[in-house]
Amino acid sequence: MKQKISLAITMVLLGAALSAVAGTSSNTINTNEHEWTITQSDDGREFNMRIKGKPQFTDDYTDLKSISAGGSVTIEEKTTSVTRKLEIIPAADGKLQRSYWVNGAAHELDAEGQQWLSNIILDAVRQSAYDAERRVTRLFERGGAAAVLEEVTRIKGDYAKSVYLRQLLKDRQVDAPAARKVVQMASHDISSAYEKRQVLTAVAGKYLDDKETMAEFAAAIPTINSDYERGQAIAALVKDRKLNSDHLKIVAPAVAKISSDYEKANALVAILKAGGTDAIAQPAFFEAVNGIKAAYERARVLSAVLAEKPNNETVKLTITSAGDINSDYEKAQVLIAAAKIEDADIRKMVIEAARGIRGDYERGNVLSAATK
Repeated sequence: MKQKISLAITMVLLGAALSAVAGTSSNTINTNEHEWTITQSDDGREFNMRIKGKPQFTDDYTDLKSISAGGSVTIEEKTTSVTRKLEIIPAADGKLQRSYWVNGAAHELDAEGQQWLSNIILDAVRQSAYDAERRVTRLFERGGAAAVLEEVTRIKGDYAKSVYLRQLLKDRQVDAPAARKVVQMASHDISSAYEKRQVLTAVAGKYLDDKETMAEFAAAIPTINSDYERGQAIAALVKDRKLNSDHLKIVAPAVAKISSDYEKANALVAILKAGGTDAIAQPAFFEAVNGIKAAYERARVLSAVLAEKPNNETVKLTITSAGDINSDYEKAQVLIAAAKIEDADIRKMVIEAARGIRGDYERGNVLSAATK
């Protein structure tokens, strides 16, 4: 069963890859046990590929090396200028027998035909990320990170790009320029929020101690078109890391650009834990806080700020921000926490802010705390 599932996934990926290669307007994949039929068509081109059994490819993925007993591969392509068909079956000794036709006439599988086949197989493997781990290893051994990154430029789909970039960083160390290039490619060449975040998370694990890479990473965060995935990228950035003021100058503005109140609040609390009072000192921090409209989420962040025992100027900024909370209860909770600081100016601000509380009960609680 495991083998069947693996084969099915392989061929579906190959089919999807060939669709990407062709720029098709229609794509059909039918599976039945060990048989797969892939059909694509676009303006002036029709492509059919039928595979029975389990194929194995050559090391450079430009040809078939073997097919399981009883299996076969049939590839047919029709364009406005030529029709090609290739059938491959295993002989009794395991060697492959190939029959090739051009425009309906039997034809030797000459250099041109072999190149046609090689292009189809190689690009299918490339675009599907099939066997990416082994391909990336070989590319890296041959030409380092540059060879892998060059290969990624030939890939059309976000999923396969993400797989190759993440595989490059897995189980090996690349230099800082290569890590920055990975971030740049994720930022500019991958549109899927999920796949982009996956790559950035892989970078965050090992490479953000380099200031320039950190800057590229922070610049990539706003290009993620999902608040949730942005939040996850920021969470990866701060995980097990203490942020200094230089880091925070880069990261805090990226947080401010998150539109979801919930995700923005989560990100602010996360960088607050990682950066402490240095995070609060960033102008972009309170810019982000004041952009939170949801009463609970803003109060959650402001309460976290006060828990850091900041200086009085920061407490005053917190009270000012709390004044715009549109929930009496949430506003009161922040003001009561601020009122615990025994400073005349701060308590005066708390009393003034309490005037904005409509409910007598919550207002009374704040005033009581501020006048103890």
